[in-house]
Amino acid sequence: MDPKQAAEILRLREAKVAPKQIARKLGLRPAEVNTFIRENSEALMVQRVQSGTLSSIHECLVNQSAAKRLLEGQDLDEGEGVGGFAQILLAREDGNRITVASYLVDYWCLGVKDVVPPETMGTSSYQRFRRIATERFEEPFIEIALEQAQSIIYGAVDYARNLGLEPHRDFDRKAELHLGLRPEQLIPIEFGKDGQPLYFSGPYDDADKIVKTLEANVGKDNFHYVVAVDPLSDEL
Repeated sequence: MDPKQAAEILRLREAKVAPKQIARKLGLRPAEVNTFIRENSEALMVQRVQSGTLSSIHECLVNQSAAKRLLEGQDLDEGEGVGGFAQILLAREDGNRITVASYLVDYWCLGVKDVVPPETMGTSSYQRFRRIATERFEEPFIEIALEQAQSIIYGAVDYARNLGLEPHRDFDRKAELHLGLRPEQLIPIEFGKDGQPLYFSGPYDDADKIVKTLEANVGKDNFHYVVAVDPLSDEL
């Protein structure tokens, strides 16, 4: 594949031409085109962000209890919803396919706890992904605006970093670009629990390291720590 063909693939994908059609037009094998698109997805996403043509939102969802607590400021009963966790699914249109990423936010302490990086799939695969990502919460998911999702996620990253805690390693450039680069101003959201970080140790956490980090950054008496089995695995 020469540089002209590579540039033409990016141009045609920006125009939402299907990979098979691109391959036919350029005299390439479909596998070559698909491999190039996959390997250059971040460059393509950057190009879209810079040109203001980032793919339109298919749907943006969050679990209902997180929306009530974070966006509406409601005080909920301890047993309502999955306390301290927001699961955000952001799906964007990609021609006749959908590109979706999932962001698991611990808004009481850890910030972005887990990420499923952006993946492009057909409608039926997306419906299956959506079902798996939402059913473990055992509560409704509701539509929110992109700005609200960005404020929850980037706000939680800021909160956790102030505690000395970095987001999950998969919250990388590609995941950020899919979410949309950080807005200049976020919607004000209150993180933590009752004015302090509340850390529930999960089965995949390095709990000792996290507790020591909290002690070093906020002091022993300025956070709460609960030994518990995380109700959410790190699969999504």
